[in-house]
Amino acid sequence: MPAITSLADFNRNQSAVISRLKETAEPLYLTRNGKSAVVVMDAEAIDRAISRRQQEHEREMDVYRGLLAGYQEAQEGKVFETGDVFV
Repeated sequence: MPAITSLADFNRNQSAVISRLKETAEPLYLTRNGKSAVVVMDAEAIDRAISRRQQEHEREMDVYRGLLAGYQEAQEGKVFETGDVFV
């Protein structure tokens, strides 16, 4: 369950809330008039999350490029007979 607090409570207790954000490294949803308004997160935690996502994306792209290269080779007739591969 995500952490949720009001924007007014955040403004009254900024130091305590920021300390909690650093400790948990989890996002905090701030509400205004009972509805989600913004999400805040510790800067180091968001940097790590972004870096992790970029690494995941790069791995996904490596797989995609490998699949595309194999498809192109197949289209060009660069294929092997099953018996030549599985001896």
